[in-house]
Amino acid sequence: GVRMLLCVCALAGIHASPYTTTQTGLQYQDLVTGSGTVPQAGDTVRVHYTGWLNSFESSKKFDSSRDRGQAFSFQAGVGRVIKGWDEAILGMSVGTRRRLIIPANLAYGARGIQGVIPGGATLYFDVELLGIN
Repeated sequence: GVRMLLCVCALAGIHASPYTTTQTGLQYQDLVTGSGTVPQAGDTVRVHYTGWLNSFESSKKFDSSRDRGQAFSFQAGVGRVIKGWDEAILGMSVGTRRRLIIPANLAYGARGIQGVIPGGATLYFDVELLGIN
């Protein structure tokens, strides 16, 4: 029964992704689900984050508030950060830690950021919503 089904699925290359994909193409996976308030557009939020190119295991880490030991604050949902962040943060409750896979069109697009993020890059983030100011 079940063992046979698993074998068939493995052979067919079918696997359930741990990520949820939104209509925009943002992918996320909650590592920790918080129980706090969910921010509204316009709220100022505090987060810890790390960002990578290529994959979460990549040596190409390009930024991390954790490494600096200083949380990052911004106004959520009003275009102060990349679109993928705005979308992700407005769906998180305080205390949630989420992995994000952000396609270029929700990040820095075809242009990228010279010397840091190549054009067309998919970005990988680990983001924790620490609080709402």
